[in-house]
Order: sequence, then structure tokens, then C-alpha cells
Amino acid sequence: MDIVITGANGFLGSHLVKKFIDNGDNVYAIVKSHSEDISQICECKHIIFSEISDLDSSISRFKAIKNPIFFHLAWAGVNGQVKTNYSVQISNIKMACDAAIFAKKLNSSCFLSSGTIAENATLSFPNLEYISLGQMYSVSKKSTRLFLEVLCKNLSLPFVWMQFSNIYGPNNMTGNLISYTLSQLFKNQEATFGPCLQPYDFIFVDDLINAVFLLGKKNHHKYNNYFIGSGKPHLLKDYLLEVGNLCGKPQLLKFGVRPDDGIRYSISMFDNQNTVEEIGDYVSKTFDEGIKYTIANYRIGEKHD
Repeated sequence: MDIVITGANGFLGSHLVKKFIDNGDNVYAIVKSHSEDISQICECKHIIFSEISDLDSSISRFKAIKNPIFFHLAWAGVNGQVKTNYSVQISNIKMACDAAIFAKKLNSSCFLSSGTIAENATLSFPNLEYISLGQMYSVSKKSTRLFLEVLCKNLSLPFVWMQFSNIYGPNNMTGNLISYTLSQLFKNQEATFGPCLQPYDFIFVDDLINAVFLLGKKNHHKYNNYFIGSGKPHLLKDYLLEVGNLCGKPQLLKFGVRPDDGIRYSISMFDNQNTVEEIGDYVSKTFDEGIKYTIANYRIGEKHD
């Protein structure tokens, strides 16, 4: 089977490339420039260096491809100051649309794009007097889904939106909650949070990739939106305390130090039943098992106290 993956050298993309190669599939990995690190996907036979907006100039590289499954994972500005840059986030919407148009040119059998649980943060906006600029990311993800919904239906391109829960695993340096917490604890520095008194969910990277892999392998999809999480949401504070305890440094976790941002999640937002209905049970690790594995393999080669 032919597979196309944008953002192929990223944290998730590199895992997905390996998953399909191990399955014997023919993977075309799209990487934005020659300056990018491709060490994690060097086994891939087809690496195309190109901005998504310029893929037409590389279309000859895809001449042998037949009705591929197209995964759009590329996204600029997932952490740091660039996450607050509205120009960058708006450009992500265009990039996704450009990817869908190129997928249609390849006669792709399905176009699967990645969303985030953070899209639901936008539901809290009307009740807030102040909204962090970091929410530009949430807004652009939600907007991307709507743009793609319209575009793909006009292109007659089968479209699946995969809404990812918060992801953790070895070598995740994205700065998300678990990445940030482990980084602080391993440096023997305090990890500071707001109250953390609402439901939340985390999923181990291999389990998420397994779900993405299985969704891609489906010939037909009953739904066009799938939440991919653990299926067992808990209080956010409890999750973080577990991380602190497993690291042996719970005293470095400081709750209530940061102001409450007012963003509210509900248990229903973490419902993965339609995903389980579509592909079966895809979760192999409990949070405890996943964190222990992540700690044991965190930044391979480093030593921790």
C-alpha cells in the first residue's frame, strides 16, 4: 500500500513512517527542507524535500504511486513563542488546504489530518475576559478542520479528522504537559501549574500511532471525526502527581502557582467510543506503564538523578 505523510520527520510523523515501513508499506515522507533532521526516518526510501505549497514541482517523484492514503501531520508553531503568532497559525490553515489539493491530484483514497483536544478550548472563550495568545493554536486547528471539511467535500476527497489527546512518550520535546513536567523534574526544578482541577486525558505515543495506522488502513469510515485518547480521563492533577511520584520528586510539583486560565474541559470531550467502534481497542499501556517507560527511555543516553 502507498502512504504519503507530511511532517514526516516530526515526533509523530517519524513514528508513523516507521509503523508503515515495518508493516511493509511503501512510504513517501514529505519533509519541508534539506536542513531538517531526518535521522529518525533515514530508512524511508522516498523522502521528498519540499514545502507543501510547492509539491507540484516534485510531482514526478510520485509517478509510481497508486491511490495512496495521505496523512497530513505537518504543522508550524506547536510550542514556544511561535505558537502565539497568528500569521504562522493562519499559514497552517493554507498548508492543510494545499495538502488536500495535492492529495486529490494523487488520487488519494483518503485524506487524514491531525487535530487536537485543544480545539475544545475555544468553547470557553465567550466566558473569558482574557485569552492567552497561545490559544491561536487552538483556533487555527479548529478552523483547519472546518476549511478541510468544505474543501474535501468539494474535491470529492474522503476526509478524516483525527483529534489527538495530549501525547507523551520518549523524546517528546514539544513542551506539552508531560514533556514540560519531565523536563523540569529531571533538571531538579519546580514544575508550576494552575489548579489542574478538571478532567483531562493523556495517551502514550505508540498507542496513538497504532490508532492512526488502523484508521488509515480502513477502506471506509463510518465517521469523519475521531478522538484518539486513552478512553480513561482523570483529574489533571492526579495525572501530574503520578508523574511526580514515579520520578520520585513530587515535591517539585507546584499547583495553583499559575493563574487559572478559565479553559474548561468536560468528560464528554474525551469520549473515544466511535474510534474503538471503528478500529477496536488500540490502547496497550496504562498511564502508569507509559510514564515508567517514558522515564526509563527519556532522552536516550542521558543519566538522571
